[in-house]
Parts: sequence; structure tokens; C-alpha cells
Amino acid sequence: MARSTIKMTLLMLILCILLNSKATLAMEYGVDISFPMHYPNVSTNYPWLTHNVDSSLVVPTEYEGMPIQPLGNRQEFYNNMIQGCIDYYGDKADRCLVHEKDRIEMNLRQPQSMKNFTEFGLRKIPAPPHVWKLLQDFWDKNHGKEVPENWPAGNTYTNHWSSPTYMLSVEDVRLHGGGHEFRQAIWNAARTTIEEWTKQELRECSLYGIRIYTDGSVLNTHVDRL
Repeated sequence: MARSTIKMTLLMLILCILLNSKATLAMEYGVDISFPMHYPNVSTNYPWLTHNVDSSLVVPTEYEGMPIQPLGNRQEFYNNMIQGCIDYYGDKADRCLVHEKDRIEMNLRQPQSMKNFTEFGLRKIPAPPHVWKLLQDFWDKNHGKEVPENWPAGNTYTNHWSSPTYMLSVEDVRLHGGGHEFRQAIWNAARTTIEEWTKQELRECSLYGIRIYTDGSVLNTHVDRL
């Protein structure tokens, strides 16, 4: 093979790699791709399947309408996580499946009954300095005193059976500065910013503290009960 041909082949290969890399980086996806959100299964329609590689081929029935899965075998990851819950809880293992079914159904059902107070439902901003200082001071004074968080048997909001979570409760009077007054101070400091965003007059509802996630932790997509 001529040297010029080899160079051209290498250039074309590099170009293909770059184009594919850009396509991967630009790829967007919705629910039930990285993790079950609305239904108990995620997409298994991988980009390397023949009907995705060759557009002239007929899409098999089981893949019709299924979005592309760019993240690999996420179903296996999910199945292993739920199996971990089942193995951990033994005689109470059925609660893992019940709770998981409830989680997914709530994700699909509850947002439909909500009233939108903002255009997008979320807003990402830096924490107001006065709020951040309250929390940072509390963390600096109490880091290392966090306690294991107790989850109801079968709760699948986190994989606490393999990666425990810990809590520094702002209401824990045993912690330096903790207690009802500190909890109220956080509310008072944060209220103005949240009210400006929602255009609503708000009242306190719930405030836990600082949760510490350990290596391998998974926080499942979920909605809180109203």
C-alpha cells in the first residue's frame, strides 16, 4: 500500500473517531435510559445493534419506539441493585419490590397533579452566602459526628444496604449549634430566595440536615410524598 494511501486512511479513521465522539457527547436522552423512572425497565436498544448500524434493516418488534441506549447495560446495573436489597432484607425482601413499584408509579402519577409555579420547575444558582455560611459552620464544627441513617425496610430511594448513608441532623441538640433554633435560622435565611423564585409566600415544611453519601451510593429518581 502506498504511503499516501496509508496517510489518507489514517486521516479518515481519525475523522470518523472525532465525529463519533462529538455525536456521543452531544447525545441527549430522557427517562428510562440511565435508570427506571416511569417504567421498571430501561432501554436495551444499543447503538451497535444491526438495525441501528444499518438503517435499511427492519427494526425488530421489541425495539420499535425504544430510544437509543448510549450508556451500556443499565438494566443489569438496576437488576443487581434491587437484588442487593432483596438479599439484604431476607424475610422482608418483598418490601423491596413493593417500595420500588410504588416509587415508579409515584414518579409517573404525582407530577400530573402538581401545579407549576415556575417555568422550568428548577433553577440552579449559587447558595446565598448567608445560607452557605450557616451550613458550612455547622459542618466544620460537627463533621465526624454524623450517625448512620435509618431507612425503612425495603426502601429503595438509596442503596443503603451496600453504601450506607449518614446524617448530621440540624435538629440534633447533641451537635454543636444544633437544635430547633438553628433549623429555624436556616429557614429564615433561605426563605427570601425561594419566595422570589416561586412568587409564593411560603411556610416551613421539612428540613433534615446534611446527608453524607458513601462510595457507590445511588440516589434513585423519586418524588416525595405530598
